[in-house]
Formats: sequence, C-alpha cells, structure tokens
Amino acid sequence: MSPSTTPPASAPSAQAGMIAGCVTYRPGEGAPIEIPMGPIEVTLAPDSATLSWDAGDGVAGLTAMPKIQFDDYLDKGLITLEAANAQGNQGL
Repeated sequence: MSPSTTPPASAPSAQAGMIAGCVTYRPGEGAPIEIPMGPIEVTLAPDSATLSWDAGDGVAGLTAMPKIQFDDYLDKGLITLEAANAQGNQGL
C-alpha cells in the first residue's frame, strides 16, 4: 500500500455525546456563547476538544476548546459521552 493511501495512525475519530447543561465557548475575545443542549460530536486531541452540533435552520455549530475546560465540563456532567466511546479515550 502506498503512503498516500494509508490513513495517519493518530487520526482522531469523532464520538457522540450530549450537552446536558450550560456549556459555553468564547469566540476569540468575544462574550461567551452557550452551546444548545442536545446531541454533539466530539473529536479529542491531546490538548483540545472539537465540538460540533446542529445550531438549527441547517446551520452547523463548531468550536474547539482546551482539553482541561472540556474535562471540567465532563466532570460536572454538563457534557456526556457515549460510554463505549468514552472508555476508549481515557488517558488522552
């Protein structure tokens, strides 16, 4: 198999989750914006988490946040991940 057809070994994969409370992100230096409660997709990297969601009217919401902030939301139960996927990402 040629190198151009081999997927990167460290390519992050998206997992399903839910916003279950007040979760906000700050676009640049702007005011915090709340992510609506409901389903999300989360892609984890060692230092960040990227969240995407349906913002309504066919518009996709997307933000990245520091991993420490994401972990704080997880610890507080404001973001939940599907159990099967969450177990596979421990230690990131």
